[in-house]
Amino acid sequence: MTSVVQHESLAHDHTSGRDPDRSSARPAAPTEPIADPGAWAILAFSATSLMLGLYNGNFVNPAGAALVIPVAFFFGGTIQILVAVLEVVRGNVFGAVVFGSFGPFWVIYGFIQTTFEEKVVAAATKANADPVAAVSSGLTVFLAMFAVLTFVFLISALRTDVVLVSVLALLLVALVLLMIGVRGGSEGFVHASGYVTVVFAVLGLYRGAADVMTATYGRPVLPVFKLA
Repeated sequence: MTSVVQHESLAHDHTSGRDPDRSSARPAAPTEPIADPGAWAILAFSATSLMLGLYNGNFVNPAGAALVIPVAFFFGGTIQILVAVLEVVRGNVFGAVVFGSFGPFWVIYGFIQTTFEEKVVAAATKANADPVAAVSSGLTVFLAMFAVLTFVFLISALRTDVVLVSVLALLLVALVLLMIGVRGGSEGFVHASGYVTVVFAVLGLYRGAADVMTATYGRPVLPVFKLA
């Protein structure tokens, strides 16, 4: 049976004018894998967070806090959104969702600071309402939404590594502290959130550096303490 099929195939190749050797099936050339872009997003998020934490924690003159806005747009936000798309291509659901959430977080933060805060103040003034209370209410809802998302990511990360879990846990604490400080107008809570932000940002920079060094050295250099 096999020889008959082969002979018929060869006859078809000759009658169609094709070279039987060229018409044989060949394995497709392997495609180059996409490099893991996660370290890029982690470093972008952590560096931007570190800047904001230094200002919120009053480590540096808070008058310069507006400098965080372009960093939030072009580094903390855009890079994470780009990496989220790459993670979708790689089939990494966790990375795609986390970076695809915190990338827009920084973009939205930038727009709030540059555009929408003024619109809320104008609307509150027009309605004879307290503009400060209106802004703090909106920011509280915004922070609460991302605190809930961070909690979901924290539970999902329990099968990754200790460093990443620690980053997400401290991020959740920082968001809650900042939410309380904004809602109640408490500088103490805002400063406390800044301290926690600096800590998780440093851990995030460590986590990103661990991934970069693993890629360049071909072996783990900085331990992250795998959980799974």
